[in-house]
Amino acid sequence: MNSLTSRQRKIAYALGILVLLGPIIILGAPVSETVQRGVKSEVSGGVLARMRHEYQLGESTLGDIDPTSAAANLVLLGLRGMAATVLHQNAVTLQQRKEWGRLKSTVDSILKLQPHYIEVWKFQGWNLAFNVSREWDKVEDRFYWVKAGLKFLKNGADKNRTSTALLHNVGDFVGRKIGMADERNFYRRFFVRDPDEDQFGRGADPEVNPEGIDNYLMAREHFLQANELDEVYPIEGMTREVFRKSPVQALFDYAAAITRDFSASLGEMEGDKEAEDVKFEMSQQAWADAYREWTEVFGKEIFEGLDGITFMFNSTPEDLALMAEENEVTYEFQHRCWDLRVKMINYNFWKQLAECEQDDISVEAHRLIHRGKQAYANGDISDYEDADGLKISKAQENLENGLKATATMLDKYPYVGTHDEKILEVLIAVVYLSEVHKHNGREIPTDYPMADFVAKNRQYMSQALIDFRRELQ
Repeated sequence: MNSLTSRQRKIAYALGILVLLGPIIILGAPVSETVQRGVKSEVSGGVLARMRHEYQLGESTLGDIDPTSAAANLVLLGLRGMAATVLHQNAVTLQQRKEWGRLKSTVDSILKLQPHYIEVWKFQGWNLAFNVSREWDKVEDRFYWVKAGLKFLKNGADKNRTSTALLHNVGDFVGRKIGMADERNFYRRFFVRDPDEDQFGRGADPEVNPEGIDNYLMAREHFLQANELDEVYPIEGMTREVFRKSPVQALFDYAAAITRDFSASLGEMEGDKEAEDVKFEMSQQAWADAYREWTEVFGKEIFEGLDGITFMFNSTPEDLALMAEENEVTYEFQHRCWDLRVKMINYNFWKQLAECEQDDISVEAHRLIHRGKQAYANGDISDYEDADGLKISKAQENLENGLKATATMLDKYPYVGTHDEKILEVLIAVVYLSEVHKHNGREIPTDYPMADFVAKNRQYMSQALIDFRRELQ
């Protein structure tokens, strides 16, 4: 009897072990992958392993951390957070000492300890690009560290594929740091044609610009990816409308950059009207693309406002009435909710700016001002007598006619006159005009074109003087 009972117990234990092994296998089996034509495809794995794979929770090894360091000792004691803090302090010290190689390796070690701490990626990425890059004199060296910061951020986005904010941050970096830095004329060129020709030939660094396109267009690619990820992992800590408009905002920035870059390119096209026309057609097309996406794509996207009221930015009165009916609210309440958000993102301003920049009068204003600048750069600033016996230089004539065309354009599109870029464009042209008059031994007259506009925006003059000197470098 005892023997039989003992045997039954053993059978029961064995069955119990088998029953318990089932969940362990289901939950804990590692992910296995097969490779077909060079592409990995997941075929099996436990629930926990699949979750680690999906949410990027598998930690990297700590082999690159100095095994004799205080940080490694803390890791061995299970104090990973404290170890990361020690490394952060070391990174600050190394940056102050300008030990750049050790700084980079220390930052890499921090991320091996905290690969999913998003703020580390954001802080150190921008630190490398904005702070470390400033320590170098040559613009090529600065660009190297700007790229280091960008690569750092991209690496963070790859390791944290559920972080919509970090992917958006990559796009913001490519657009703002490359396109709006003081060295932007160099950085934008280097982004497409890297200064390290020994390594990259005459093309772009494929790690930061695999398609070899303009930085704003690359920023747009990252923003579009972030918007797709937002459908699965909604953005947090940022107004949804502001977040979702980023791809089209990159198109606006691209169009503005093309228009602005003519100042540097017209010298190559001097006397070549056909080439000049092609450049301005490119500008008009870029603004047309931005306008279409602003009104037909972003403008038609459904957003949620006050009290869950849905709306579209590009809405007619009929659209508002229909959505008021769908939301079961009055037309007045629907309109108020919509109008608040329209003003919040300055929707009508950007719409009118894109309309304006496609207009022929705007293109002519740009053309004349840029011709005046080019005449100044070429030294064509001395007075000569025109057919009417008036003394005027080629630079003065083009600048004044350009300012007159700009005044006509702003009468037609008054919103545009509030835009910083447009204000600076006018003031920079006036600085050129003033320098032309000074060269010819006189002060600029008080009744020059757009004098009233300049007087109202005098606070921008110091920046206009900086941009004037930058254009002549």
